[in-house]
Amino acid sequence: MEPIFELPLNEVEVMIGEALLADGFGAKDANDAEKRLVARRWFQANMEAFRAAVCGSGSVVAGANKDRNALLGALVDVLGSRFGVTVPVAAVSVMIMHYGVDRLCAAPGGE
Repeated sequence: MEPIFELPLNEVEVMIGEALLADGFGAKDANDAEKRLVARRWFQANMEAFRAAVCGSGSVVAGANKDRNALLGALVDVLGSRFGVTVPVAAVSVMIMHYGVDRLCAAPGGE
């Protein structure tokens, strides 16, 4: 299995969507497109929480200026306690990497 940061964004979104829908009751299982949609909506809904957790972290800034392994580790550390129970925190970290830490930490509301 390839490292999570090498997975395409759509596969990362499916992982997050599966985690978010795991406790849900439904007549049928969601397909991958529905899981990705749930993940994208959750990601957008939590953008301010991500910004608050990530943008003030010196370790994330330092990791962003080194390499993706350092950045991934810093994001996992920062996000783990807040989001690790609901979703796989490494997947959220990769989604933020795809989105862009610089973009996330630009002026609030500047997505």
